[in-house]
This record gives sequence, C-alpha cells and structure tokens, in this order.
Amino acid sequence: MKRWRRLYYDIFSSFYDRIIALHSRDRSLSLRKYLLDKSGIAEGQRLLDLCTGTGAVAIAAGRMLNGRGMVVGADFSTGMLKRAKNKALQNSIKVDFVLCDTAHLPFVSGQFHVVTCSHAMYELDPATRSGTLSEARRVLVPGGRFLMMEHMEPRTPFIRFLYRLRLASMGSAENKDFARDERPFLAHFFQDVKLELVPGGKSKIVSGRKPHDANDSRLTHS
Repeated sequence: MKRWRRLYYDIFSSFYDRIIALHSRDRSLSLRKYLLDKSGIAEGQRLLDLCTGTGAVAIAAGRMLNGRGMVVGADFSTGMLKRAKNKALQNSIKVDFVLCDTAHLPFVSGQFHVVTCSHAMYELDPATRSGTLSEARRVLVPGGRFLMMEHMEPRTPFIRFLYRLRLASMGSAENKDFARDERPFLAHFFQDVKLELVPGGKSKIVSGRKPHDANDSRLTHS
C-alpha cells in the first residue's frame, strides 16, 4: 500500500502546486508565511517541515531565516522532493530535503525548535499519523512547538464536493474524525493544544507544545 501511495505522490507532484493554488488561492504564499509567523521560529533555530511536498513551507522558512538557522523538509516521495529541491535552488534558498518515512524520522531527539506540517496530516493512515506525531514530539526540544495547517471545509460547491469525496475515500472512521477535529488526537502527544482559524477562513492551524518535562530518551527511531 505504501509503495502505491508513494507512486501516487510521485505522479501528483507534477501538478500539485496548481491544485493547491486552485483550492487555497494562495499564490502569494501568505498562508505559509502566516503559519511560520505563528510558529515563532527565530534566527539561529532549527525547523523541520513534515510531509513537505514541493517544499512551500520549508522554502518560505528558509527565506525567513536567510541562512541564520536550519530548515529541513522531509517527505517519502522522490517526485515531490525533486520539485522542492529545484524550487529552492531556483530561488537560492538554503533548505535540506530528506527522503524518509515521517513515522520513522532519521534525526536525534531534541533536535528542532519547531516542527510544521501543512495540508498533509489528515491524508496519512491512522498508524502512520500516530507514528508521525510521536516522532514530531521526539525530535522537538522541550517546550518546542508543533503546528499543522489543514483545510476548512470549502465554501465553493464544486471544491466542497471534491473535499467531501476525498474524506469519503479515506476509509476509516478515525481518519474522518481526525479531519473534523484534530485536537483530541494531538492532545495525546502535546500540551496546550489550540485551534485557530486562518484569516480568510479557508484553513486552520492546530498547534501544541512538547512538555518541558518530557522524557523522550530514545535517540533514534528504528
């Protein structure tokens, strides 16, 4: 199943950016900037963008830090990462892209100050999503922030139909419940979980913090 999902995203990478622009109409990348502003990422810090896709958030973070910090984008699709790397090079933005399973991250614990995930978490199967959230917590510094941005139900009838069709195709009730309200799921891994509507009403940000007293002693996820 994972092999077919990877093939799907490798093919989808060719027109992914156009689909996202159609849905969000975010051609100026204001949504990504808003997410990063909310993250509190600062110069000298490290940010990991999970399911980075074609790198929109990671590249925006790289531009924001301007070499005074570290940005890593992680994804399991070679097609997506190829487009992300090309976009970063074309814009002379320093970002490291890593091919990996987000439920098994190849990073030591306590490595990143911020972990982000944009418009992707609800598409993961329940086991992968749980593993990804667990790994996000593990690689964060104590007190570090996790922020994910997801779609609100679209208002335009045709786009809303496509959105509901996508939810119907997700299969399990757990996936559909997660897409409706992510907070109970995130609360298993993070504290101070909050939901905020993004200006314009098309997306939402759900965020939480890794507890300062968290004991994530495992250095790598094998």
